[in-house]
Amino acid sequence: MSLLEFKKVERRFPLKRSLVDVLANRDQVYLHAVRGVDLSVKQGEILGIVGESGCGKSTLARIGVGLQPSNGGHVVFDGKPLDGPDRAGRLQMVFQDPYSSLNPRMTIGAQLEEVVAHYRPNLSRADRRSEVRRVLDDVSLVSETAVKFPHALSGGQRQRVSIARALCANPQVLVADEPVSALDASVQAQIINLLKAINREKGLTIIFISHDMNVVRYFCDRVAVMYLGEIVELQESTRLFAAPLHPYTQALIASVPDVRRPQSLRQPIAGEIPDPFAVLPGCRFVPRCPLAEAACRSPQPELPLDTGGFVRCWKVACAPN
Repeated sequence: MSLLEFKKVERRFPLKRSLVDVLANRDQVYLHAVRGVDLSVKQGEILGIVGESGCGKSTLARIGVGLQPSNGGHVVFDGKPLDGPDRAGRLQMVFQDPYSSLNPRMTIGAQLEEVVAHYRPNLSRADRRSEVRRVLDDVSLVSETAVKFPHALSGGQRQRVSIARALCANPQVLVADEPVSALDASVQAQIINLLKAINREKGLTIIFISHDMNVVRYFCDRVAVMYLGEIVELQESTRLFAAPLHPYTQALIASVPDVRRPQSLRQPIAGEIPDPFAVLPGCRFVPRCPLAEAACRSPQPELPLDTGGFVRCWKVACAPN
């Protein structure tokens, strides 16, 4: 059952116009960050979204929780169109930098109590403090953390606090935007295992955005691969890493360091990213794709896969089984 759905979602940002552009009456130029995305997120799953910087992952995530409006299409949450942030707090987001997302002038306890009071105003102060202690325990932080300020915590502890703050609203969907990229490997593992435990014990649906393909492989049930605002492939995680179909997905996975693969076989993605301001027909990966042909410059349909998901590449449709 789909809990959150993106239906033909578009998001574009206007490029600042110079005085010369205005006087010459030139058309407004837009950066198309998200292009007609169709995506369904199932109840209780962990969905990964991967791709290079600037592909639109974070923009799509912010649209999904109502922090940014779309210019086209719409988002459906629990069967109803989402228009701005959910008032009941059922959609929450954890950001990449926990220090900048916490108030340095307030204790951790005060910040968490503030969230509890906003979404459950009928609770007494004693009940709010009890709820804060419970949530801190859920993220494996001692109750004494409540009297500390953010600067007194480590990076991993601050990220746990950010997760705790999101959990204070009793959300159904948690969007984690690069939550472990600024942490060292051991702390990354702790945060990932914490999120996995929360997903398993509370049935929390998680959208996980990351550049780290190894983390995504371990953590996610399904993976959506984005390139210049479009989802080019969506598959179950095990199948995607075992047999990627889209040439871009293949290149992403091939570029990941692997001690089992000779250094000479690790190839970076060739070519230059096309102009993100240009609206071009066909596959956006054409300038960098080693398999590109003239037909690739025509609109690319989403090819449904027998195992669920889809891939946006006509060559996959023509490939022998």
